[in-house]
Amino acid sequence: MSDDLSGQGESEYELRARFLRSVADVEPDPDALGLIRAAVPRRRARHRYAWTGAAAFLLTAVAVPAIGAVQPFPFTGGPAAGDADAYHGSTAAPPVPGSPEGHRTTPHPALPGGAGTGAPADSATPSGSPDTGASPVVVAVPDCVRGDLGRAEAHLDAADAAGHVYGSFTVRNTSARRCGVTGAGTLGLTAANGADPARLRVADHTAGDPATALPAPAPTTAPLVIGPGEGYRVRFGWVPDGTCPSEQSGGKAPSAAAGAGAGAGQGTADPAPGAADPSPSPTTTPSAAPPAVTIVHTPQAGAPAAASAVVSGSCAGTVYRAAPETVPVEPATPAPTPG
Repeated sequence: MSDDLSGQGESEYELRARFLRSVADVEPDPDALGLIRAAVPRRRARHRYAWTGAAAFLLTAVAVPAIGAVQPFPFTGGPAAGDADAYHGSTAAPPVPGSPEGHRTTPHPALPGGAGTGAPADSATPSGSPDTGASPVVVAVPDCVRGDLGRAEAHLDAADAAGHVYGSFTVRNTSARRCGVTGAGTLGLTAANGADPARLRVADHTAGDPATALPAPAPTTAPLVIGPGEGYRVRFGWVPDGTCPSEQSGGKAPSAAAGAGAGAGQGTADPAPGAADPSPSPTTTPSAAPPAVTIVHTPQAGAPAAASAVVSGSCAGTVYRAAPETVPVEPATPAPTPG
């Protein structure tokens, strides 16, 4: 275009007319309209697919963890039914725990009724009912105080070939309420007739210690819940350091005597019907009596002592104490039939 397009000295109208004349011979491509009509839908489709793929990816990322957490439906008679039952398991309550190291807090799980549990039978979910996923029912049970515990009994077996003497202390809930026992209490040792008080020791029973006849220790943490008439039992084993000198024990092996009530200087004790009197016989001469070790049990709730047991013929040794265990209510003694 040879004309000067600067527009100097010309009006706007004349300049516009010159531009129009300069492009009057330009014609569009005959195929341009078809290309535009085909390209626009393809471009829109690509945009739509991109947004759809992004949304699908986001939904998949959210849905996969949720699908993995869904439990199988318990269809009757189908293979998923057995899997669902196995997943949910039985609705029965766990066994009653017991430990000397339980916390002194008051909440205790509600357990089904039975020996040693002290909980009503309807406190657990009935067997076969559907699992609703709700938290287990928690019933507040107070800790046992000393006034709740009584009817203490001491039991001793005869000494075995190694001179070990095993026994137990049983204390019952004499109140009208359920309460929790948080520990095994204490065992006090006193020496008499030449036994050495400096060589008397108390230790908790652990795996591998010399008191092999005691039950294997179990890892439990919760308190024992005992109802009226139920109780707890603390087993122990006396392991002497050796035989006493013959001038003290007369060459005899250790023997055992058990009774309710505290030993000398231990305070008032609870009576136990039918238990032997631990006091020495009036006819026994103190100088001729063999050495003896008195084992006194005091509940975790505190004094007074509940029961005592005397091991004769021992001068020194260790008492190994096991964790407390529940004791069911004593069965009622049938009335004698009239002759």
